Amino acid sequence: MRRVRRLAALLTVVCLAAPAAPASAATPTLGTTVVRSGLDIPWDLAFAPDGKMLVTGRPGRIRVYASGRKGAQLLRTVTVPKVRAEGEAGLMGIAVTKRKDITWVFVCASRQVDAGWRNQVLRYRLGSGGGMRLDKVVLGGMRAASIHNGCPVEVGPDGKLWVGMGDAADLSLPQKRSSRNGKILRVNLNGSIPADNPFGRSPVYALGIRNPQGIAFYPGTKRAYSIEHGPHVHDEINRLRAGGNYGWPCWTGRSTAYQRSTGCGPASDYLAPAWSSGSSTIATSNGTFLRGEAWGSWRRSLVVSTLKESDVRRFVFGTKGYRAEQRSVLFDGRWGRLRAAVMSPNGRALYLTTSNGGGRDRVIRVRPR
Repeated sequence: MRRVRRLAALLTVVCLAAPAAPASAATPTLGTTVVRSGLDIPWDLAFAPDGKMLVTGRPGRIRVYASGRKGAQLLRTVTVPKVRAEGEAGLMGIAVTKRKDITWVFVCASRQVDAGWRNQVLRYRLGSGGGMRLDKVVLGGMRAASIHNGCPVEVGPDGKLWVGMGDAADLSLPQKRSSRNGKILRVNLNGSIPADNPFGRSPVYALGIRNPQGIAFYPGTKRAYSIEHGPHVHDEINRLRAGGNYGWPCWTGRSTAYQRSTGCGPASDYLAPAWSSGSSTIATSNGTFLRGEAWGSWRRSLVVSTLKESDVRRFVFGTKGYRAEQRSVLFDGRWGRLRAAVMSPNGRALYLTTSNGGGRDRVIRVRPR
């Protein structure tokens, strides 16, 4: 009996002496602040190295703010020339990077040019006062349409420019290597083709894509993911592989026939998504990985904004990164349709944009406390 009591006492001492779980492993408590309001379809945003926040608006304007703080000064409003905003088309994705002493801004836009209505990626040079000078078109030759343009833009950890391009409502394009629609594209920052692209002198990195809305990179790796609108079923998160074929329009979801047409192979010919929404669509939009100790147990989760469901979904990945599982639904219906989900450069805040129209849109900052 004495031995039992001594053992119990010893265990009590050990338990009391054991260190508490580190704060970094805790589930974060989130605080939110509306930092901008009165906007019209703010499609995407990005941060310059000096903290400036750049917000694209689908009608064709880039707003340059001094920072992402509430009430920060609006430094400039830059109009992108020849933007044709119609339906889902217009000024969309944006990415910012600094090389040597130059800050480059890349935007993806639907433009009315000599070749017709085309999606193009433009490169701007950002000045210290927020002014922007158009430098060149770094990527073109993609059809534009009133739906399925895609146009997310990211500079990857490999130093390359990654662009998602929708099928422009033409089901014949995603399986054609000669077309740049229905693809994930990858080029150098000057628009030239990387030597390690899978199809020789082509910007095509992956094909069989329907309507990509976001591109994200797993922290600390070069592992790339795309976030894609499905039709009435099977929104997808795809782990991107060089030369990978993701099936559209032959297959969607995990081995589900969608439109079997001439030239379509069996499901085994195509790469399955890491996650799909199944028998309905939630209209997944942009996404980003949470990084930084303040996010606690949510660190390295992928958060994805949704349009139809008006919320944010949190996903975690298996060890090898080929399967994703939804773990949380956040901000359900709080601000309406959500378009962008972007991390601040220091990892301390997540920024969301709404997509409600009529000058009612906002930029919201989410911070763990």
